[in-house]
Amino acid sequence: MSSEQNNAMGPVQPADDEAKAVFHEVKEQVVAQLHKLRHEDQVHGLHEIDDLQKISIYKLYQYAVEEVSYGWNYFGKIEVDDDKFVHARAHKYHDGRIDFYSLHTEPENAIWSRDEPLEYFID
Repeated sequence: MSSEQNNAMGPVQPADDEAKAVFHEVKEQVVAQLHKLRHEDQVHGLHEIDDLQKISIYKLYQYAVEEVSYGWNYFGKIEVDDDKFVHARAHKYHDGRIDFYSLHTEPENAIWSRDEPLEYFID
């Protein structure tokens, strides 16, 4: 089983057509998760997405892939507003099905800058 310290995530690379298709497939779930985080921020004062006022863009910027026994884990850096990014994870099965897995969040942060590296995450 992969972990943040022990994983097979490949190199981060610019978005290509295949990766764009994977993250396009999970766009609705990514946006829904951002809205859920916004609601939780307001209710619980979590401040995870304070920097994001609106979702004006949805454009894959970079990605990396980890091959696992049941398919591939895709990690993507997606621009959602001017120079504001989310780090998303999706899974593509051998049969082509694609599932949204999660957004990378940390206490008081779910929005990343262009300069913050896309790294392996489990959450």
